[in-house]
Amino acid sequence: MGEEGSYFRRLYKLFKGGFKKDKEEDGGLKWGLGIAVPFFFSSKFAVHDETITIHGIQTTHDEYSPIKYSIVKITKLGTSIEYFDSVTFYGDSGEEGINYTFTVPNGTGYQLEIFNYFHYHASGNVKMLKKELPS
Repeated sequence: MGEEGSYFRRLYKLFKGGFKKDKEEDGGLKWGLGIAVPFFFSSKFAVHDETITIHGIQTTHDEYSPIKYSIVKITKLGTSIEYFDSVTFYGDSGEEGINYTFTVPNGTGYQLEIFNYFHYHASGNVKMLKKELPS
């Protein structure tokens, strides 16, 4: 039972981790994806200067494993997703990390979607950098 209970606990943490975000003290979003949980969505945010930049790290199964980062809006009922800009990075990010600036219209209700194309386990930590509105 101990071995079996440990397996189910790890499985539960994997499922739970893919559907919620974990905030790091430095403001990054820590995420983990797998075959059963291929999507991660950030909380909603606003864009004020038509750009938002991501900077972070990712670890994948191998150098051919794709991770797609997209800026999206999801309908209130969750029945459809509108994509605004996307980029795909392959393999581990290395020491330089990943960097990309999305161009999207100003507005609210945006989310960062991270998708691993149903390939093996991948994890990472990404910061969303945006210009603050002047006071």
